[in-house]
Amino acid sequence: MKLYERKSYPGILVLLLSLLGFSFPAGVTQFSMVAGDLAGEMGVPVQTVLIADSLRAVCLVSAMFLSGYVYKRLGMRRTIILGVFFQVVSQFSVPAAVSLRSLPLLFIFKGMQGLNALAFPLYISVITQWVDRRYCGLATAVFNGSFTAGAGIGAWAVGRLVPVSGWRASFYLIGGICLLFALPVLLTVRENPARSGCTERLQKKKNVYGTIIRNPATWLLVVMLVANTWVAQAVTVDMSVFAQHLGYSYEQTGTLMLLISVVTVVSSILGGWVSDFFAARSENSVRTRSLILAAGYVLSAAAAAVLSSAAVRSIYALTLAACAMMSGVSWSAGVFWALPSEIYSAEDNVAGTAFCSGASNIPNPIAPAVVGVLLGTRGYWTAGWMTCLFVSLLSAAAAAAVVGRQK
Repeated sequence: MKLYERKSYPGILVLLLSLLGFSFPAGVTQFSMVAGDLAGEMGVPVQTVLIADSLRAVCLVSAMFLSGYVYKRLGMRRTIILGVFFQVVSQFSVPAAVSLRSLPLLFIFKGMQGLNALAFPLYISVITQWVDRRYCGLATAVFNGSFTAGAGIGAWAVGRLVPVSGWRASFYLIGGICLLFALPVLLTVRENPARSGCTERLQKKKNVYGTIIRNPATWLLVVMLVANTWVAQAVTVDMSVFAQHLGYSYEQTGTLMLLISVVTVVSSILGGWVSDFFAARSENSVRTRSLILAAGYVLSAAAAAVLSSAAVRSIYALTLAACAMMSGVSWSAGVFWALPSEIYSAEDNVAGTAFCSGASNIPNPIAPAVVGVLLGTRGYWTAGWMTCLFVSLLSAAAAAAVVGRQK
């Protein structure tokens, strides 16, 4: 019996994809934590190095938009292989660019790292293909939580590795972990044979996104996820910079990011489980999930309002506020990824998930550029974190609009 024919395959698939999810985002916080070291080595301002990470985010958004087209032409496995290639090669190559003091190479490799997002919508779609609909919220929440956790694990590892082995070792460690967890995914991931007809119909479509873009629900889904992107990117890229700006050490900053990750993983999984529980008992699962999702954004907005004042008190107060803010958006994201498969038809699910991922990730390069580069480096950190409050309220309003449409 082939692995994908076993009853345990959906659970194995979620586990392997979640392990992959732990490793890839670790490279983002790892890069942010050593940005000062890279800037010193290359003789450029820290802002210049952070702009390279903003380019990564631009490429990430572009890759998500292109995901549906690439999937249509290459299929699932080859698209995932391409995403893994971009992530692993770039992670190992950045130290060489820094040693050569070549900004063009640094920008190229960071851009490549963003292109790994070609595969992200496919991870979500293949999970919803295999997992029973009653548990889709929990399954996608586990996967989404792993991405959040990876950011903290990367920061925690760097906080302990860099003082001992130097910043170069951190790139090789994270790159090795990415490769280690990618191999089992490449060997085992399969599309659900029951959905093969949907794939064939998708390949015959001339306009993959036509139906998706004309659906009003698509744009509400996009806005619902915008706050998760904005807050998560601001925290992932800029929170470690913010903590070091306040005088907290490598170890304290690494522990802060690790604790944020632990709390937000729990929140994501809990949000998915709660939404599954109540959606199964509701006459309208989309309405129920949207209400539960909005509650997370309310918590995020409240935490963002007090984060700056808490940060100057102590590392413990900063940790509490940051954990609450990320817990809110992670709860919402844990609920969100079950929605596309309930709103779109089976043949539109991949394209719909890809479009929502891409459009909602447009703030991906903007958030760290605004919070960290534009405002933070000029000393306006409070204004930067207040943007998280406003965006959280915007996404909560979009969730409320979805609720209104379901009455």
